[in-house]
Amino acid sequence: MKTKIILLFFVLLSVLGCKKQEEPVTAKNDNNKADRLEQLLTGNQRFLDGKSIHPHQDKQTVLANQDGQKPFAVVVTCSDSRVSPEIVFDQGIGDLFVIRNAGNLISDIDMGSIEYAVEHLDAKLIVILGHTECGAVKAYINDKDGAYKKHFNHIDNIVETIAQENEEIEADKISPKAGNYLGAIDANIKHSAKMVQDNPIVKEHKATIVSMRYDVHTGKVTQL
Repeated sequence: MKTKIILLFFVLLSVLGCKKQEEPVTAKNDNNKADRLEQLLTGNQRFLDGKSIHPHQDKQTVLANQDGQKPFAVVVTCSDSRVSPEIVFDQGIGDLFVIRNAGNLISDIDMGSIEYAVEHLDAKLIVILGHTECGAVKAYINDKDGAYKKHFNHIDNIVETIAQENEEIEADKISPKAGNYLGAIDANIKHSAKMVQDNPIVKEHKATIVSMRYDVHTGKVTQL
């Protein structure tokens, strides 16, 4: 009899443990910007430690979001295949509203996407996520005497956009761009963040803008 009771006790503990692991990880308070940012940073730490829990990546989450979405953060990042926000922040379906293009730039279409997320989805945190080894920034650094203007292709538009950023121009004055690669990356991130910060709709909804840099060598996200 005692053996059966002991067995039942351990079975119960096992079931409760499984249920606890299956509980989705969500922000402690959707109205607290610190909690939303903490959720991203904590997720990145799990990723770095090899302890990703892959929350909200099941059929149940698909069904829960089928009639609408309420992402807790917007992430504007590069199209680089090594930079996947849901993976590096250990998030899932419905958690992040992700906008991607080469160089994490802000065009009118990208800004419209941000406005939609802030105004209609009530996203209160906007992350501009650049990264090391960014091909778009490298193209800008390696561009010699405005050579991009001679090619007339769309890649040149990316280089020209970065070259015209005030933050890049200032960074180049401090240290020539050829020897200040990391500075050029950060300047590009800060420029996009400034554009979003100045947006009237973003201001009206009091969204928080955070600049971050992802290191493709380590997997770590650093807040600038």
